[in-house]
Amino acid sequence: MGLDTLREVVNALNMVFGGIRGVGAAFVIVGLSILLIIGVGLGIYVLAKAIKLIPKMSVWGFLKFLAVSAVVLIVIGIFLP
Repeated sequence: MGLDTLREVVNALNMVFGGIRGVGAAFVIVGLSILLIIGVGLGIYVLAKAIKLIPKMSVWGFLKFLAVSAVVLIVIGIFLP
């Protein structure tokens, strides 16, 4: 189901950017690509920091970390299907 959603998003973006031609379209695509790369890099950085901090956490801090992780996974699960 996630691939169907991805296909719908790509088709919607194609319809939005279908009217843009030339240099403007190239700038929009490059700008969106840069933002996507920055977002993925930031996500990987935060995940690496969190993994490094797990052994140093107190029990209460670890439980909060698990709760936040559960909420994030639930939100991701809502958007992917």
